[in-house]
Amino acid sequence: MKKIVIALSIALLLAIAGTQEVAAQCKQQMVYKCATDGGNAIYLRDFNTKLNKLKSGEKDPGTKWTVVLNTGTRYRFILCTPPGLENKVELTLFDSQHPEENPWLKTDETRNVQDYVCRRSGMYYVSIKWKEGFGDQKTCAVGILSFVGKNQ
Repeated sequence: MKKIVIALSIALLLAIAGTQEVAAQCKQQMVYKCATDGGNAIYLRDFNTKLNKLKSGEKDPGTKWTVVLNTGTRYRFILCTPPGLENKVELTLFDSQHPEENPWLKTDETRNVQDYVCRRSGMYYVSIKWKEGFGDQKTCAVGILSFVGKNQ
């Protein structure tokens, strides 16, 4: 009886460990693919997020990160999602003076790669969330922040 319990426990442990590895690979593969989409920009940071399925009428609060940007520097923001979700997720860059509703930068249907020239050094916020009207499934998304260069 003890052998059966031990065997079942090991099988359950392996099953759980196997699902965790698949999720981690998905994220790492997306980060690598997304970072290589940056062209000649230098990778600085990535923003991984899990997007949950939303209930009817629920608004996605998104996931937010803090970044420090410097005046006169050109940064590149890249948003990557699984195939088929390209136009359903948005990356937004905002600060305390320009809230999320009136951001400095927001990805749109035609461009998931956008450059931003910082006008004022300080703390900014990056948000990744479902666009309004979407969120009918659970998925993940990756944002990349890259350094392009100093503006002259």
